[in-house]
Amino acid sequence: MISEHFDTRTRINMKLALDRICRNRPSGDDHGFRKSVAENIIRCALRGRTGLGQLVDAGERAVIRTRSEREPA
Repeated sequence: MISEHFDTRTRINMKLALDRICRNRPSGDDHGFRKSVAENIIRCALRGRTGLGQLVDAGERAVIRTRSEREPA
């Protein structure tokens, strides 16, 4: 569970980052999209990069990766 790995401040930053990434995106409410972004944010935090900007950047990288995976070749 996430609460076992991260302190309160980190968990708050992670939630804020996820909300910032998903807000105002057409697929922002899609479970698969949110899951992909959240997983990238979690990986970032597990590497010790827990600042809000770092977590948002990790979420943005997931958006770019997800977009490229969905585009036809």
